[in-house]
Amino acid sequence: MIRNIVFDIGMVLADFRWAAYMRQDLGFSPELVDLFGEKVVQTELWDEFDLGVRETDEIIADMKARVPQYPREADLFFERIEDIAVAYPYSRPWLQELKQRGYGVYLLSNYPRSTYVVHEKKHFDFAALADGKVISGFERMSKPDPRIYRLLLTRYGLKAEECVFLDDREVNIAAAIAEGMKGILFTGYEEARAKLEELL
Repeated sequence: MIRNIVFDIGMVLADFRWAAYMRQDLGFSPELVDLFGEKVVQTELWDEFDLGVRETDEIIADMKARVPQYPREADLFFERIEDIAVAYPYSRPWLQELKQRGYGVYLLSNYPRSTYVVHEKKHFDFAALADGKVISGFERMSKPDPRIYRLLLTRYGLKAEECVFLDDREVNIAAAIAEGMKGILFTGYEEARAKLEELL
């Protein structure tokens, strides 16, 4: 029996809108959006950002060094990073409904420490509903490392077989299943909600 639903945040409960952020909020050209996506966002450095082992300032400096011809734009990108992610409209009502039905609700996400603090306060109104959370940047480990799933289970006294995990990356779902949890690959709200209801 499923008693607990565990959610990833980015692209599940919140839109990691990095391209729209640069295009709409910062006014970057399409070419510049593509360049920053390739050199900054979709890189191993962003994974390090999530992991939280190195100091944030060091990682940001390394990211900026990858676009040396655009120092002003790089500064702007990080100055206004609080708006790079926003909650989906369905997120808070969905978590609220699940809690009203008696399910435990937890967050398990790869997320930079400093950025998460800002985003939770400004954009993630669903976070206050969670019964617990494990955020990679605070723990210095990240999905799909098995230790982070075990940390969630032990910290909150959860049984793996009573948990279902929703994430937008197959490798993270596979890792959760390997730890004994059920898994749902998130490809969209309506489909994920239907799959979850089949398990509940």
